[in-house]
Amino acid sequence: MRSLRYEPELLDFSSNDYLCLNRDGSHSELLNSLICETGVESNVTVGSTGSRLIRGHWPSFENAEEEFNRWARTPDSLLFQSGYNANVGALSALTGPGDLVFCDRLCHASLLDGIRLSGAQKIYFKHNDLNHLESLLATKSTRRRKWILSESVFSMDGDVPDLKGLLDLCRRYQATLYLDEAHALGFFGSEESPGAGLLASRRAELGDDVFDHAIISAPLGKAPGVMGAFVAGDKLLKDYLINRARSFVFSTAQPPILAAMIGAIIRRFRNHEYDHRMASLRKNVSYIKSLIAELHLVSPSDSAIVPIVLGETDKCLQVSEHLKNHGMDVRAIRPPTVPEGSSRLRITIHSCHSQSELDRLMELIQPFASV
Repeated sequence: MRSLRYEPELLDFSSNDYLCLNRDGSHSELLNSLICETGVESNVTVGSTGSRLIRGHWPSFENAEEEFNRWARTPDSLLFQSGYNANVGALSALTGPGDLVFCDRLCHASLLDGIRLSGAQKIYFKHNDLNHLESLLATKSTRRRKWILSESVFSMDGDVPDLKGLLDLCRRYQATLYLDEAHALGFFGSEESPGAGLLASRRAELGDDVFDHAIISAPLGKAPGVMGAFVAGDKLLKDYLINRARSFVFSTAQPPILAAMIGAIIRRFRNHEYDHRMASLRKNVSYIKSLIAELHLVSPSDSAIVPIVLGETDKCLQVSEHLKNHGMDVRAIRPPTVPEGSSRLRITIHSCHSQSELDRLMELIQPFASV
């Protein structure tokens, strides 16, 4: 039985505000950005007043899409209201009966729901196991299309896929990769595309034809700290989704002022204004991983999501409650969200955590880890 909690007094180790852009109340980066953009964008309303196809389209939406294209070096993109809307809408429009969709076993629910709605055949491959994926691609045939679904950073394990290997398989078996970059934004990137995700960080090794074989989804609710998501790929993709993605066509557009904020946030990433936050985040991740290793605990993470797998559900709930009693918000993740026997503390590291806070966190966990 799930329940809702509002506990702002606890030290945050649970939210996806990796770069602390929503931290510090009235002094938060994003609140100040909203105030600024409200003054600058005097020609937009609060509400969009309709879907983008019926009166709800404003220049700030296209400006945000253009900013994203420059940031992530994508041919074109379309801004949706949320990551869930983007994945469900895009995948239910792009795939259909007769298509084969090969899904990493740990793919997010929004990706799987999009496939369920489309009527395509869903085939799971073992998590990050490209040998298993290739065996399925080689033996499963269709007269229609083949798709591969994966994530840049998996939300419960914090690990990353072999992106080059996935794209090589797409080229070899005429498949298209649909990659969700939600938890990679703000952590991975390159000098040219700071914080723009895993694909942006690997562009040099992936080849110039990457968007002939890949579509990316870039939800903004994690490190960027706002609501919305881009779906990006070949230039024909945007026109197709405008006409066929039902979650886009039949939903009221998000507030135009929010689109203006999104554009401003992306410009700050592009201008390297958040580089110091990303550097602090990566430093904190490296530090807590060293503390976890000292305790001989298991954590598969390559990102700001650092789970500690304790196995037993009751133990995880006990540790979570213990941490709460000491002023820390760390959530216990248990079945059915994760497989039986892999219950864990899902710790999310932020750029503004101090080393003393990380030390204290691990001191509180240590007695339970040694039992």
